[in-house]
Amino acid sequence: MQKIYSYAIIGAGLTGSAAAKYLSEKHKDAILIGPGEPVDKSNHNGIYGSHYDEGRITRISDSNYGWSYLAKKSIENYNQIQNDSGINFYKEVGTLSIGTEEYYNELIKTSRKVPFSYSDHNDFQLNKNFKYLNFSDISKFVFETGNAGHISPRNLVSAQKQIFMNNNGKYVDDYVISITKSNKVFKIKTNQNLEIYSSKILICAGGFTNFTNLLQNELPTKVRGRTIVLGEVKSKYIDELKSYPSFIHKPNQNLKETENTNREYTYCLPAITYPNGKSYIKIGGSSHFTHINNYQEAIDWFKGKINSIEIEAVTNELNIIYDPKLFASYHTDNCVTTATKTIYPIIDEIEDNLFVSVGGNGSAAKSSDYIGYISANFFADGKWDNNLDRNLFTLKANQLN
Repeated sequence: MQKIYSYAIIGAGLTGSAAAKYLSEKHKDAILIGPGEPVDKSNHNGIYGSHYDEGRITRISDSNYGWSYLAKKSIENYNQIQNDSGINFYKEVGTLSIGTEEYYNELIKTSRKVPFSYSDHNDFQLNKNFKYLNFSDISKFVFETGNAGHISPRNLVSAQKQIFMNNNGKYVDDYVISITKSNKVFKIKTNQNLEIYSSKILICAGGFTNFTNLLQNELPTKVRGRTIVLGEVKSKYIDELKSYPSFIHKPNQNLKETENTNREYTYCLPAITYPNGKSYIKIGGSSHFTHINNYQEAIDWFKGKINSIEIEAVTNELNIIYDPKLFASYHTDNCVTTATKTIYPIIDEIEDNLFVSVGGNGSAAKSSDYIGYISANFFADGKWDNNLDRNLFTLKANQLN
């Protein structure tokens, strides 16, 4: 007789792996389905994930209460995840949030609701402590030295999956091509022709959710192709630049004393060693992105077949903030973000026993552990963390006008 799982999680990225882990702690009948990272990205024709990377910023400070709260709750669990999995993914080098006075005031306002320790421009000499960073002297900033820095999303996913399997969860390294339902049981078919049956499904398929025939009706999300630039750090600077903080920069566009009037919002990681043995400073962000509208466009985007409109903007920012002499070469890579109307993930039951947790809005990697936690609780038990406004996470609130 065919086994029927109580819970199936589709999508084994940052949110799906976390949700599966939390389900496996209380429920011993869960299955996680999602492909691993392809060995040859350029010739891979299946699903891609945006977590194939070594550096994402983590910090508690944020302009929005909900994201600050999700980050704090996740960061509190980092050490436990590392200990339970035996996989390290977190470097506590600190994070600098710098830019306009308006941005600074937003961070301070949020910190009154989600407290964290920090220094700022009033008591920390930025140029003295980080000589290779070049920011305007009138910039306002918050500098978190603890509970902040960067994570390896690739290793975080591996850690969450390892804990899930340690809890006797079943993992299937494949992607789903169809979901049907009969007599209140879902039949999930995978690319390798596996048939998996489950009473309930949680879809955490990120930017590919609307592109893979998983849902009868598409979610009201927008998928955006983003490009990051990697500056390869010359060997003599690597050790020092590994100790630098991550930063988010929201520049003042109206500064009269600067010639760079078209500055871009950016985020940047310090020097991080990648699997090829080289160390890079990664920068991304900007107001430029490419709309991704279907499956083939998504595949082509990850393969670099679609020209990016933001390479020049983020490269210019990197060479303004850091001295170009630090870099031996420049490289690019692509990912996607999934945007929602409320700027928070859609975590909801969209039909009977079929749930989704989709829409990281470019902010979810650092907070994915707690997003997985609240998703698992809502999926399995209908429970919600009342510190978060439930309405912001509903399908209804995120419908596009």
